[in-house]
Amino acid sequence: MDLITNYLQYYIIPFLLFSTLLLTIFLLLKRIRYEHNKPRREAISNKAETFLTEIILSDRKDKKLSTKLSLFKKEIPLHKTWCKEMIINDMIRFKHSLKGKASEQINVFYQALNLDKYSARLIRDFRSFYKCEGFYHFQALDYKKGSALIKPYLKHPNIVIRSNANMAYISLSENHMESLKQQSSTISHLNMIKIMDILHEKKIAIPKNIDEWIETENNSVTKLGLKIMVYYNYRKQAKGIISLIYNDDDTLKKEAIIAIRELFLTEAKTELIQLFNKVSPDIQLEILETLMVIGDESIVPFLENTIPKATNKDIKLKAVACLNELDKLELNLVAINDFDITKMTKHVREIYL
Repeated sequence: MDLITNYLQYYIIPFLLFSTLLLTIFLLLKRIRYEHNKPRREAISNKAETFLTEIILSDRKDKKLSTKLSLFKKEIPLHKTWCKEMIINDMIRFKHSLKGKASEQINVFYQALNLDKYSARLIRDFRSFYKCEGFYHFQALDYKKGSALIKPYLKHPNIVIRSNANMAYISLSENHMESLKQQSSTISHLNMIKIMDILHEKKIAIPKNIDEWIETENNSVTKLGLKIMVYYNYRKQAKGIISLIYNDDDTLKKEAIIAIRELFLTEAKTELIQLFNKVSPDIQLEILETLMVIGDESIVPFLENTIPKATNKDIKLKAVACLNELDKLELNLVAINDFDITKMTKHVREIYL
């Protein structure tokens, strides 16, 4: 016991105190250095913004541009990593704000300042964070020449690197969208959102082989295909979309029902009604939501039968809302002798009741 006490008193506690003191001094010095350099960095940032604004508005054939570029290089510490990062971030911000030829100018100077080589060096770095940062630079600046450098990482064993590489490559290479149909690994929900964002931002044309996407055995590819079909209002595969409501995967089934609703595939009414009692409550709610959009008087008998029998209150309420949307008078008749249905009817007609 005395030995442990001595160790604590003469070794461990002093070591911890000394380490804490060193860490405090280090953080303090780092903060002082940051505050000292802050005005300089802000001045360089302002200078970079002014320069970028000037070159973007200038004629590319202007002979003075090369002179201005040389002067700019001398005025800023471009050899410093933080300076490169700052300039690239400014370029990305300008790129997102501009359209057409004006934005193309940015890539010219991205190369002229050798910042593309810096991004390439990040991609070649063994650390995944830096690789992904390099991918992001090329993607955000729409630097299509960088796609060749990204391509080797499309099947990288590291899922983070592979995911970011694929997103960047899709953004830079329009034809790569079509190859997603052969994707063997699962596309995560987050990556689906990223892909849809890329489609929205880049205005990429719908993949030519989109019909095949809903026939693949990879359910995540099929789900993405459905999302893309909805985004482009693509209704040529109506039968294929409707057939997916019989898939064993509930998430895919749900996505197909959403697609039916968004694409207004009225021909799916009968099959949705037939499926209703064979699926989970979550899918039933999605079916009722869809019938509310694509339904007509022909489904009123189904709702009249479903509402009194439903034991799940969420389903009953959704069915009431659906019937209210299609035939208010019929709902009044259904609700006459049922207190719960009457309350639900009032609720769907006046949500605050």
